[in-house]
Amino acid sequence: MEMKVEHRTGSNLALEETELPMEQEGQSAKGAAAQDLNLSPAAFTTYYTWTANGVHPSVNFANANVKANSRVFLNISEYGATAQDRFIGAARMAVYNIAPYNGGFRAWVEISWGSPLKVRFDVFVDP
Repeated sequence: MEMKVEHRTGSNLALEETELPMEQEGQSAKGAAAQDLNLSPAAFTTYYTWTANGVHPSVNFANANVKANSRVFLNISEYGATAQDRFIGAARMAVYNIAPYNGGFRAWVEISWGSPLKVRFDVFVDP
């Protein structure tokens, strides 16, 4: 009998499946409604990678296109072999606060795991 060997990294453990989130009726940004968001034609996305664990109250993300009045949205996920290999593992990770400034933004980040993990930050900026 051959045992299957799974290659896992970080906190990539088997997950228990639960009910899926249900989309609720409401406003959606489709077609003309997206214009109501007042997005600048200069809005952009990018991502950053980092290896860390613990609480970091002021992580600096340098980006010349970010201004002090920019709208910055940031999420965090763990990744495996490449930054495109994202997954939800057993580690709890969060971004609490984001403060843009001319030339970048700072964020309060927490990665609850006993050793450094490879994390990816996906960013949407409306300058």
